[in-house]
Amino acid sequence: MGRTQLTLERHCKRSHFTWGERLALQYYYAGTNGYQKVRSPTMLGKLFQKSAKTITRELRRGMVEHVLSDIPFVRIEYNAEHAQLDAEAKMGYKGPQPKSGKHYALVQRIATLIREDHYSPYAVLKKLDEEASWPSGLRICEKTLYNWVKQGDIPGVSGKELPRAGRMKRAKGHRKHRKHATVAFAVRSIEKRPKDIVTRQEAGHWEGDTVYSGHKETRECLLTLVERKTRLEVILKLPNRTAIAVRQAFDQLEWQLGSQLFRTMFRSITLDNGVEFSLVKELEHSVFTNDTRTTLYFAHPYCSSERGTSENHNGIIRRFLPKGTNFNRVSDTRIREIQDWMNTYPRKILAGFTPLHCFKEAFGLKDQTIELLEACS
Repeated sequence: MGRTQLTLERHCKRSHFTWGERLALQYYYAGTNGYQKVRSPTMLGKLFQKSAKTITRELRRGMVEHVLSDIPFVRIEYNAEHAQLDAEAKMGYKGPQPKSGKHYALVQRIATLIREDHYSPYAVLKKLDEEASWPSGLRICEKTLYNWVKQGDIPGVSGKELPRAGRMKRAKGHRKHRKHATVAFAVRSIEKRPKDIVTRQEAGHWEGDTVYSGHKETRECLLTLVERKTRLEVILKLPNRTAIAVRQAFDQLEWQLGSQLFRTMFRSITLDNGVEFSLVKELEHSVFTNDTRTTLYFAHPYCSSERGTSENHNGIIRRFLPKGTNFNRVSDTRIREIQDWMNTYPRKILAGFTPLHCFKEAFGLKDQTIELLEACS
């Protein structure tokens, strides 16, 4: 007798196996109980309407060794009972199960951190580690927390509450660089910036930008400065988006910190081609002497990826101050709160540390110096 040809349909992706499916998988894999022997994960996936990766993981879960005789001969086969017991043992850690009240306090704390404190799943896990808020025997990973949000297991939280609404950034293709807006910008082009700044090995190199509202009633805007290595953020409120206002903000920052500390902390600043940064020499020269207090570099026009850190941080600010916000009604206290939140936020790129912690370590600063820096906002 020849083998019966299998009729295969297009499979879909599912990960859950019932006891009956595990038993049928054992029969197919061994070719017993009248089942045709099939061991290819792709073929089994089509039979069970699951992906080949799901089948591979299930087979790995249920593999056991069978001793065939007194002679030391061992055969490895899939065993449905072993796979079922293993799956049941791990089901207790599959999800929060909020309906039954299990891990209720944990789920509520996660909801608060995401909804009210604007934390990402990674930052939530770091905060829970810091607070020692995990129930006994439970510690989930970042991917699991994303799954909880996606499945609706966190009350009042959906993907919209996550950074970028849970969407990944899209990679953009290379664009041809446009010419700089002025000769002064071209002389200090980012192309002439030393390579050691690009590698972020040394602290003291910043990126700057202005965040403005577009609201008809407001002229005020924000000058944002972010340190490239430690991601420390400084937000300065400007009366208007002009070159004079930016120069005055730089001068105020130097007056507050002192000439020597300013030179140490602000070795270079990379800006865009905005007209508010057109007073290049005035921005570079100290208010105390005629010496240079910092070095400016200018990214190419319409190439925000050259100032990626600044753009990402501006996106964080937009979580609190969306486009169209009337900055005239935003108090200095509120801006200080946003700045403090950003500087005490656990960052994945900093191995879970905060920008404030890394900045203090990079420069060996004391708390008094940090308070002085934050007072400039």
